[in-house]
Amino acid sequence: MYNKSIIILADGTRADIFDELVAKGDLPNISKYLIEPGSKLPAVTTFPSTTGPAHLPFLTGCFPGTCNVPGIRWMDKAKYDAGAFFNSYRSYVGFESFCMASDMWPHIKTAFELIPNSYSIFNSIARGAKGRRNFTKISRIWYWYYGHLTDRWGFVDDMALKKLLQVLERDPAFVFTVFPATDVYAHLSYPHHERVIEQYRRMDGYVGKLVDTLVARGEMDTTAIFLVSDHGLSKTDKHFCVNTFLEDHDLPPFFYPLIFKKKGKLSANMVSGNAMTHLYFRNKDGWSRRTTVDELKSISPNIIDDLLEEAAVDIVSVRNGEGGADVYSRRGHARVRLDGSTLHYEVKGSDPFGYKKLQSDLSPELSLNKTWETEYPDAPFQIAHLLTSPRAGDLIISATPGFDLRVKYEHPEHFASHGSLHTSHMRVPIVSNVKFEERPVRTVDVFPTVLKLLGHDIPGHIDGEPL
Repeated sequence: MYNKSIIILADGTRADIFDELVAKGDLPNISKYLIEPGSKLPAVTTFPSTTGPAHLPFLTGCFPGTCNVPGIRWMDKAKYDAGAFFNSYRSYVGFESFCMASDMWPHIKTAFELIPNSYSIFNSIARGAKGRRNFTKISRIWYWYYGHLTDRWGFVDDMALKKLLQVLERDPAFVFTVFPATDVYAHLSYPHHERVIEQYRRMDGYVGKLVDTLVARGEMDTTAIFLVSDHGLSKTDKHFCVNTFLEDHDLPPFFYPLIFKKKGKLSANMVSGNAMTHLYFRNKDGWSRRTTVDELKSISPNIIDDLLEEAAVDIVSVRNGEGGADVYSRRGHARVRLDGSTLHYEVKGSDPFGYKKLQSDLSPELSLNKTWETEYPDAPFQIAHLLTSPRAGDLIISATPGFDLRVKYEHPEHFASHGSLHTSHMRVPIVSNVKFEERPVRTVDVFPTVLKLLGHDIPGHIDGEPL
């Protein structure tokens, strides 16, 4: 039995870079104190593979679609049509990040609601962490603003460790701490830049200091530690403007930051992580309902083909009338639909992901195992889950590695992107000082595992399975 659990989220840590550094002996503390006595698991994150939504699995055991938080940016078409202002669209960049927890479905419970004496550090999804348990509720914005102005994100990570060690003095049962520097430095340079790699090594030092503290307190043997990541990244060489594409197709878009310009808009573009976006379309009934693939083809007959002619566009998923999606790429076309926990997958000609033949009906475990070694691990399952959110787009774009989907109003310019279905964004490391069976897992599996290790009941509505 464990008395406490600590989740360290090293934002933007790529699985392949992490594995290379472990193999070279560059992460000695992580190897000695976590991997050797415990586990290093091959894991896939959630779609969209981007900060914020990809934190939800660790705190709720649910995918973003299940939580109804389908991206960093989204539109609620029904509320938008009804004339609602603040709650009909969202961007969790800046002060609106405080709304992420309240935007979730109310029945979704966070770790802070389920585990007494649990603490949140540098985390925006802190529903249930009341008072000082949300240890950085106000200061998080100050540190993010300081990091943005100075590029000293390593200092922000230093402070994350400092606050984690301070929280340990309160004898917490659970702590969730976000370390943002690896992600931000990759955006400012590229994932293999030396400054980024150095942040991996600094994270190893943080783990060493955490272990030293736990040993001194006599708590190492009763503390379950998880070092995790929310997404990978890929180097960005070219930017593609989806807004311009929509304008050229006579579908003037509503988009951030120009949210006060609503007149005459026929589409909306809500980018997440720069490598995926939700597109929404006005149809004959206005904005009130979803626009399906057949309707979209009547509104703009060539839009899907024209998107796929763009090198920046890799995968296009469009809602269909069957409650799922038609998925297109330059490789082929398929249909996906989630029926309870069963994924229905029907290839129309050739497979859009380049998979070898898959069964038409797949369990969650089989879906992951059959696609794990491909360029698109777990992609059909992730798309189908995302579309369970009423706020997900009518059409969803996943970008080609090397490209992103944002040109205008991107300051500072990003040189690495994430958010897509590609393996470079979807594969992440999960390491722990607890021994688990080493098999492909999803990030949603960490949350129920923590509950089980701490002796708490696992809610029936969650998507994850205990390891």
